[in-house]
Amino acid sequence: MKRFSFATLFVALLFLAIPSQDAHAQVKLGPRAVLSVGDISDAGGDFGIGADVRFLAGDLPVTFNGAFDYYFVDDEFDQGLSIFTVDFNALYMFGIDNQAFTPYAGGGLGITRLSADEQSVPGGGTFDPSTTEVNLNIIGGAEFPLEQFTPFVQAQFGVGGDVDRFNIAGGLLFNL
Repeated sequence: MKRFSFATLFVALLFLAIPSQDAHAQVKLGPRAVLSVGDISDAGGDFGIGADVRFLAGDLPVTFNGAFDYYFVDDEFDQGLSIFTVDFNALYMFGIDNQAFTPYAGGGLGITRLSADEQSVPGGGTFDPSTTEVNLNIIGGAEFPLEQFTPFVQAQFGVGGDVDRFNIAGGLLFNL
């Protein structure tokens, strides 16, 4: 129930963060898939799915980006483990806007939540192995604009904190 509540709150905040039509903002929203390497992969979360939202407000030179990813944990790892990430980034689209692709780079904040069911400790005690870590994100990627939607692919590296993140993400963005 906690996962559903957090996901609902996150989606509501994303919609509140989207500027109104009179702000002349370009908004893109869509699904994404993530392949992870590093600490999330070591915990059994090699693959995840999520959502990506991007908006360019006014004359600012950056695109604001929010993302949510939920990782599927292998059964061979802890049965009660769940992993999700939330990212808040700013992306700079390079001036190489051409017919084929638009490269970008950026950075921001990444939040990683690892939570497990309460575990029994030998000797009779219990502990809660849940943790939330904050990282600084470094991102590089490209958008491939088409008429109906915009595919994208990016690499993201999270530095700082106790959970090292490196992932490759790809998805489709639809104009709103």
